[in-house]
Order: sequence, then C-alpha cells, then structure tokens
Amino acid sequence: MLNNWFYSHPIWEVGLAVCFVTTVLPLIGLYFFHKWVDWNVREEDTSMVGLSYALCGGIFAVVLAFVAVGVYESMDKTSATAAEEANSLSNLAYDTAGMPAAEGQRVRDLLNEYIETVTEKEWPAQQAYDMKDSNFVKGWDQVREINTEIANWEPATPGQVSINADMVVLVNKLFGARRSRLLAAQSHLPDAIWQMLIIGLIFVAVFIYLYGPHSFGIHVAVTSLTMISIGLVFTLIIALDYPFRGSLSVSDEPFEGVKLITNRAFSVAPLPPLEEKRDKSALAVK
Repeated sequence: MLNNWFYSHPIWEVGLAVCFVTTVLPLIGLYFFHKWVDWNVREEDTSMVGLSYALCGGIFAVVLAFVAVGVYESMDKTSATAAEEANSLSNLAYDTAGMPAAEGQRVRDLLNEYIETVTEKEWPAQQAYDMKDSNFVKGWDQVREINTEIANWEPATPGQVSINADMVVLVNKLFGARRSRLLAAQSHLPDAIWQMLIIGLIFVAVFIYLYGPHSFGIHVAVTSLTMISIGLVFTLIIALDYPFRGSLSVSDEPFEGVKLITNRAFSVAPLPPLEEKRDKSALAVK
C-alpha cells in the first residue's frame, strides 16, 4: 500500500512527505527530551557527545551513501539491459534485409508484435509491480517464435549463411537481455536494509538530542536541517529502488524507437537491382 503511494505520485510530493515524517517526528521527540532532561546536564558533556556523534554520524553517512550509490548503479544497469534488448531487436530487423522478401517480412512482423507486447502489456505490469508469470508468457512465446522462424530459414548463398549466423547470435542476446530485464524488474532493497537505515536515523536523532545548546531554537534548527538532509537522501533511494516504477523509472522509448526506425527504413521503395542500374547507365551512354 505504501509502495503504491510512493510510486503513483510525483517525486516532489514524495520528497515532501518523507522529509515531513523524518523531521517532524524527531522534533516531537526533541521537545519532550528537552522538557525532561535539563540542558545544563547535557551541556557539561557536549564535547564527548560530539566525538561520539562524529563517529556514529560518519558511519551512518557512509552506509547511506553506499545504499544510494547502489540503487543508482542498479538503475543504470537496468537501463542498459533494456537498451541492449532494444538494440538486439533493431539489429535483427536490419539483418532481415538479407533474407528473402517473404521470410524477412515475417520476421519483422514478429518483431513488431513483440515490441507491442513489451510496451503495451509488460511495461505497465512492471510499473505496477505486477510480476505474475501470466503477464509475460506471451512475450516469451513471441521470442521463441522469432527464434523458430530464424532457425527454420535455410540460407541459399554464403552471404545469407553469414547473416543467419549473426541472427542466431542476436536472438540469444535477446533471450538473455529479456531475462535480465524481468529479473531487474523484481529487484529492490531488502527490508533488512530499510530497517537498518531507520534505526540509524533514530540513533542520529538521539545523538542530536544529547547536545546541550543554550538556545532551544538553535537545537530545533540543527535537528531540522540534519533530518531534512537525511530525508532527501531517503527520497532519492525510494525513487531509484524499483527500476521500473515512479517518475524516475526506466523508459520504454528504446523499444518504440526501434519500431519507428525499422518500419521507416523498410517502408522505403527498394532500390533497383544492380544489373538493371547498369543497363540504364549503358543506354544513357549510347
């Protein structure tokens, strides 16, 4: 339920909500702590609290940065995987130029159908984190059909033999990239990491409580700025945690681009055969 809210609202709304929670709750705790524990008692040990806080805060900052960089790299790898799948489709489509007209058109039609399945059915399912096998069976069937069509094609010339071998390699790459994309769509930070981050946030807040500033307003300001900073990093981690969800998700534009470019390329009228061009050139000379 909470995940659905995070990824169905703009990132700025999510950021406001996260920063509000990570700031207001510690401030409520600070109010009662300041009320129950006299600041004079805390002020005497502020230097020791500062040393301990530097150690604890430094460790928490490193862990927070490590998690943020990890989810960013995961997002980047997922985007590269989707691009690799789209590139395999594009290369397959262009290789069909070396096939007989009927077989080549059949493979291109299958590729277009597969792209429609990915963009119209699989991508919305990934964005909604609806990863049931039934949502992806059709795509697997279409990839196998493409593979069967290429495997059953019998090349007639040495050039076609080379193209056929290249297409077989590309189909294998397509299988691998598709599998990697679906695995990446199900990956996210384990609950244990989120629990560790929340506990670390509580420790940071408690250390700030232990300081003994003369002004309660300054204490509130320091606490607020620290918690807002951590809340912003939490927002970044949430936004990047699920690669295909939210406004920062991996886009399906590479697949749409493949369909547009290949259809445009093969809709152009074919060039006349080389022999016909030579005959016309000879007539022009005469």
